[in-house]
Amino acid sequence: MQQKFRPAPHGSLVRLAEHKPSEIKAVAPESPRPPEMLTGVSFDGPALSVIDSVVHEILISHAYEVDREMKPDRYAIDLAALTRFAGPNARKDDILKSLEKLRLTRMSFGDSAYPARRYRGVQMVVSWEELQNSTAMIGYMFAPPIKDLMRTMPSYAYLELAALGDGNMSLKHSPALYKHLALQSTRKRWQPGEDNEIYLRFSPQELAQIIQFPGHDDQEKLNVGKLVDFAKKSLEDLSSVRRFETSMEIVQEPGRGRRVNSICYTLRLRAPDFRHVRLRVDYSKKPDFRQGGADDPRFAVRSDLWQRASKTFQLTGCISNDLYKLWLVALQEALSGKDLTAGYETRSYRGDALLAAVDTQGAAWAAWGFLEEECDDPDLVDHLADRSNAPLAIQTEAEAARRQRIGWKTSTLEKRAKSFRKSATKGRTDADELADYLAAKELREQSEKVEAEMAQVWADMEEPKPQPQSDVIVYRLSSDITQDDFDAEIVSLFCDFCGDDRRVIRFEGVGFSAIHKVMATPRQWADFQRDIAAYLEDGVAA
Repeated sequence: MQQKFRPAPHGSLVRLAEHKPSEIKAVAPESPRPPEMLTGVSFDGPALSVIDSVVHEILISHAYEVDREMKPDRYAIDLAALTRFAGPNARKDDILKSLEKLRLTRMSFGDSAYPARRYRGVQMVVSWEELQNSTAMIGYMFAPPIKDLMRTMPSYAYLELAALGDGNMSLKHSPALYKHLALQSTRKRWQPGEDNEIYLRFSPQELAQIIQFPGHDDQEKLNVGKLVDFAKKSLEDLSSVRRFETSMEIVQEPGRGRRVNSICYTLRLRAPDFRHVRLRVDYSKKPDFRQGGADDPRFAVRSDLWQRASKTFQLTGCISNDLYKLWLVALQEALSGKDLTAGYETRSYRGDALLAAVDTQGAAWAAWGFLEEECDDPDLVDHLADRSNAPLAIQTEAEAARRQRIGWKTSTLEKRAKSFRKSATKGRTDADELADYLAAKELREQSEKVEAEMAQVWADMEEPKPQPQSDVIVYRLSSDITQDDFDAEIVSLFCDFCGDDRRVIRFEGVGFSAIHKVMATPRQWADFQRDIAAYLEDGVAA
């Protein structure tokens, strides 16, 4: 069996161990595993606890990151780091006891499509203590079958070490359940706006076999009540998993006694970790990477997240900077307590729930979760798409709130927001705007026709003089509009236009000017005429 490639770990466990092991939740390292090590594994030896399972997975992940070919005979990891990876309340004595139990335990890998990858009676690990300059290190080595399985992976799934460790699991069978669900979650990939759920149905005997629950080998000895109790409590242990969200249902048979027929898990896949979305940024093109803006440290989001979000999520009509504005709107809605839609009360990343996510997960993860919700079921996006809701006013007020948080002046933005809100009159439809625009266009064309006829009359009366011909419309911008305001706000008003009506528009600001050739529909031009008024010196085009 030829191995074409070896999947790379996500996040560095080695660097965490060397510098700050307590940051395991923030870094969220992931390590790949072949199917043989995720399901169908049986053990012979002392009963293993959660911390025993966590220590074993950490050691394998650490060794694999050191060398993906698993060639070294021995490895070493800091005992203090290993202890912290297991959980904030773990002690060094707990780790040493776990290592001894792992030494006495034999594993069997029997669930494989490849006969050569089936092993029985494999020692889990051999370990010892080393003292290097007063630092306690754990030296360890693996049996060849474990190294063979890790160095060749025809298929694989990633284990989230922060969800498995860091004290997030309390039930002894939760690690085995999580590893099986992680393998099942690879049956499909998350797709924006699609059905991202995986439905798993187990009989009590099947689930007991997967997690090696007491009585799994004898149906008469299996306590189904305790198994169901474990299944219900396991949801709490799985709540830290980021790849999928888990729900569970117990299906009972009809009739007297209502015996348990099956235990059903539903995995709702989540969008990929934003740190794993690849970007190819040309830093010579400043507008390509200048996204987002400064904010209060509590709400600050890394600027490259918006481009990663634009690549991952499919929100109609939204480019990366639009996603940033959408985030500011959701943030201002949560901070002000003034709900814009019913989703304020029901969604996981809106209102008070959004602020709680910011405090527990960080602003970047909260923003990512909010955009994922909008991608799966647009709510705030649809609200801002309705011009009668004054979307430009809402976005401008959110931008003003951001600037207030960092101590910038906002008087101009507040005036602009009032102008936008005034123009978005309730009850006035797009048809009304289009009618006004077409009437103004007809009047302009009639005036141009009269002027052309008069020019011809004068041409017959005197020697013709060359007259400059131009279809340029000039907009003189208000003195408070900067180049950055123009790039971020004004260009976004027409950047997505597409139609047959061609215009050349020139913008003149303080210290800068710009010319754009724009093709748009009559309705788009009508909207633009209304929206641009808030940015002009006297409210009208020159």
